[in-house]
Amino acid sequence: MSLVLGIDVGSSSAKVGLFGLDGRPISICSRSYPTQEPRPGFKEQDPELWWKAVVEGIGAVTQNVSAKEILALGASGHISSLTFVDSSGKPIRPAISFQDHRAVAEVNALSRRIGRERLEAYLGIDLPPAATWPLPRLLWLKKHEPSTLDDAHRFLQAKDFVNLRLTGEFATDVSSNKGMTDFATGRFAAPLFSALDLPGHLFPPVFRPEEVLGQISRQAASETGLPAGLPVVAGWNDLNASALGSGVVDEGDVFNISGTSEHIGVVTASRQNGPGLICAPFLPGRNLLYGVTCAGGGSLAWFAKAFGREIKELLALAESAPLGSDLLYFLPYIEGERSPAWDASAEGTFCGIRSLHGMGHFVRAILEGVAYSLLEVFELVERAAEVIHDPLLISGGTARVRLWNQIKADVIGRTVATAENPDTGALGAAMLAAVAAGRYPSCEAAARGMASTGEQTLAVSASTAQYRELYSLYRRLYPNLRNWFEQVYETRNHLRRR
Repeated sequence: MSLVLGIDVGSSSAKVGLFGLDGRPISICSRSYPTQEPRPGFKEQDPELWWKAVVEGIGAVTQNVSAKEILALGASGHISSLTFVDSSGKPIRPAISFQDHRAVAEVNALSRRIGRERLEAYLGIDLPPAATWPLPRLLWLKKHEPSTLDDAHRFLQAKDFVNLRLTGEFATDVSSNKGMTDFATGRFAAPLFSALDLPGHLFPPVFRPEEVLGQISRQAASETGLPAGLPVVAGWNDLNASALGSGVVDEGDVFNISGTSEHIGVVTASRQNGPGLICAPFLPGRNLLYGVTCAGGGSLAWFAKAFGREIKELLALAESAPLGSDLLYFLPYIEGERSPAWDASAEGTFCGIRSLHGMGHFVRAILEGVAYSLLEVFELVERAAEVIHDPLLISGGTARVRLWNQIKADVIGRTVATAENPDTGALGAAMLAAVAAGRYPSCEAAARGMASTGEQTLAVSASTAQYRELYSLYRRLYPNLRNWFEQVYETRNHLRRR
């Protein structure tokens, strides 16, 4: 048997998967890690815990196979969680998570200093202004922690840090560094860094995602049990890897990658964009036009943790709540929001609470609120895209929740289908490894040979009609509360400074 290994370094857990060359999962293991909040709005993770989770996952999935059967390894990971390491590869501070909003002031400063049009010229992509992108965080560090930039040898994305531990090589890929690379040229945006007086020497060498960057080192072999010399590819960001692992590679294919956050969008053949959306390179001649939120599955996980309940138990309660949750609404902005508002001051909110509402109403309101937020983004995608096909393919951790899939189908008004293997980040990374091993001639061929679609869920027309009426009320919540959100955000920051 010939196998490939895929790793997905997520924002809440690392998944390691061992796959056959037909995409069949041989073994999957997930290990979680915490996110620390040293100050309100500051979100950080310990990169050493990423590595610990990956080592444990590799040990679990390879214990019953011969290492000689593994052809290559690929990794994917969440992005915009910069890790600063010294020349030995040791982190010099915690990684700043993608959910961190400390750099709001730097976003405004960047807009004044560079401007959005000039920024697009530097980056080859129009990025909505947000504190979640790397540049504002680097400017924040320059002002508040200059020693970090002075002492660092490289900054790395999450999967790049894991690759460093596996191979000893400092490396990245161009697609995982939105906001720091020029997508028009595929190179590091050195002129932009120079204009901002930021240290460009910290950026690592760039590889294609399916290109071998190194081999398993002797040190990593002793820690993981993998054979020294096993090829390791550069890998991809979680969005691209998950899209590939879902099999969405043709123009018009639509996807919802559902995890801590939510990505929803379409594969396009052109570089069209839309307000609040991102259009980024994917495969040759293909781009991903999409929006990304801050807290999809993260909203349900937060609620379960806050009230000390198991998610399975909460979902059972939601099953008994009526469509529309008796007009209880939830804005899933517990970490601020990205698409389409791009507003760090946005607050998670329950609206319309009455004494008739029980726990099941609150849980269903979360599921519906996340679905409404996806519809708000998808409407922009539909207006901007030239071609859109059914079904909407859902992958990721919450793709296993049938109730949520039905709610999404009804709210969006489209047939949804789940990926046969919802762990598409790890599978997409394994596909890159299969290409590097010469078992597929291209990433597209690997996707067609290794991805498959599972259960379909049809939209119920009567439910869709009801949801569209309720959605019109949802759409009014954020505009009506925006000024209040800003006041709360400013007050919170004021209290922090006391």
